[in-house]
Amino acid sequence: MMNFDDLKDELLSVTDTGLKYAKSLDSSIEFEIYLYYNNRTEAQISQGVVNAKAGAVGGTAVRAAKGKQIGFAVASGVTADRVRFATKEALSIIQSVKVEDDRFQGFADPVGSGKEGVYHDDILTFGTDDLIKSCELVIQEATAVDERVKVVQAQADAEWGGYAVGNTRGVLAATRGCGNSIQCHVQAFENEERKGSSDFDLARDRLYNAEGLGKSVAEKAIGLLGAKKLDQTTKMTTIWTPMPAGLYIISSLAQSAGGRPVVDGVSPLCDRIGDTIGPKELTIIDDGQNPKRLATQAIDAEGLPQRSNPIIENGVLKNFFFDSYFGRAMDLDSTGNCVRGGGIFGGAIPYENRPSAGTMWLEVEAGKKREEDIISSIDGKAVLIRDFPLGIFHSSVATGEFSCVAGSAYLVENGELKGSIEPVSIAGNYYEGFKNLRAIGSNKETIPFGISVPTLVFDGFSVVG
Repeated sequence: MMNFDDLKDELLSVTDTGLKYAKSLDSSIEFEIYLYYNNRTEAQISQGVVNAKAGAVGGTAVRAAKGKQIGFAVASGVTADRVRFATKEALSIIQSVKVEDDRFQGFADPVGSGKEGVYHDDILTFGTDDLIKSCELVIQEATAVDERVKVVQAQADAEWGGYAVGNTRGVLAATRGCGNSIQCHVQAFENEERKGSSDFDLARDRLYNAEGLGKSVAEKAIGLLGAKKLDQTTKMTTIWTPMPAGLYIISSLAQSAGGRPVVDGVSPLCDRIGDTIGPKELTIIDDGQNPKRLATQAIDAEGLPQRSNPIIENGVLKNFFFDSYFGRAMDLDSTGNCVRGGGIFGGAIPYENRPSAGTMWLEVEAGKKREEDIISSIDGKAVLIRDFPLGIFHSSVATGEFSCVAGSAYLVENGELKGSIEPVSIAGNYYEGFKNLRAIGSNKETIPFGISVPTLVFDGFSVVG
């Protein structure tokens, strides 16, 4: 069992030992070693059933390269023995499998390190009892709101860990991080109608705030009951509050502004650096160095410094994001955006995944209008949506076409929020959507999918209700 204070030193020591062993096997081969360790405590209460667990996951990933041939092997554990095992496996792959990657130009060259994010001591000592108490508070609050609240689920977690990367080109660096979060999901019933809502709090520089969360989510779920049919199929203004707005950005720009889609020429943004693709109020930065964001680390997943990269600035497409593999394919440097696994739905264990290019933490600059003022400025009808729109990721990077279903939807008419409506389908084109971005709210929120974003208002999407 490792501890937070010594984590980097221990990972670096094993990585350095592993590199020396790798060189002793064959000095003509390039090697890269990635060590990952994460300690996680979590608790969940659903319909009175309590589940809690605590434990650590650690593992090793080794890549070996000879010319354009690459071998990749993994092993659970971060001991010297496990590193040696994975190293021998990676070497045996390139000796037995003669497959070449024409784009590969070697592992990353050392260029220093960035800064780690902040951490909170109490997160490091959170136990399952603490998390269970938080979940109990959330559930008590939610069930006290209204007898129509029938299903409540609460989940809390705290984690800390880090990783080290070293290669035979001279990279040798490590980083640490931590975070904690709490989530609440509520379903309310009335006659045959059933509506759900959810919310969360997360941070790395403080403990999450459980107080008031259950009450807020339950009130939103109750507010969705009595939904009326929109009974309309038309193009109209749609108001995306922070959760769906963040998912809109993640499912569009985060998939099309870097890595493989750009290098392969699939993304329509490929040749558009310097072009205006949105209103001048739109600025989006991929910030891997904001000390309070969960994804901030000193290095990315191949050992290069994480950076702050403007993607869109005042409506103009400024940069793509790359790791060294895809950057070199474009005769460009890495932007510090190497990732391993993860992504919007999580679940992937980093050391089990090959490196690729991905966003670190997207920051959408807030506008000047409050959400209430945006609503009051609507002339005619609009639809406001909250929570997770189903199908938002069933889209095409190549065309930008998307279609999703918003279950938490409300009608806005002539500046007034009229009430909930039954689920509506929203469809359109991501790239056209940026052009038709009508307003950006001042209510910037951090959501647990790698983005901080305010309310966004789009014109021109098709709404079917």
